[in-house]
Amino acid sequence: MIIQKKISRQDRKLIDNVMLVAATIYPLTVLPQIYSIYTTHDVSGLSLTTWIGFMLFGVIFLLYAISYKLKPNIISQIIWFSVDLIVVIGILLYR
Repeated sequence: MIIQKKISRQDRKLIDNVMLVAATIYPLTVLPQIYSIYTTHDVSGLSLTTWIGFMLFGVIFLLYAISYKLKPNIISQIIWFSVDLIVVIGILLYR
């Protein structure tokens, strides 16, 4: 049996703020990959299919987030789509 404790308004606001920061920063972890692609022009270890898959599934997650008005997820998925697209373009340019 799981006992659920009601979360206070203050705690919920803190959680929301942490999620907004995480949703913004997490997709930016791809920046070193992007930097490597565009400085070395080496995409030999990257799969175009994988990165296109990330983009396509990201659109599904984005539509879900929009339908439920999940602001952190909307922000995150927009940024993820952008960085995924930049990687895909790099793969197409330098393969």
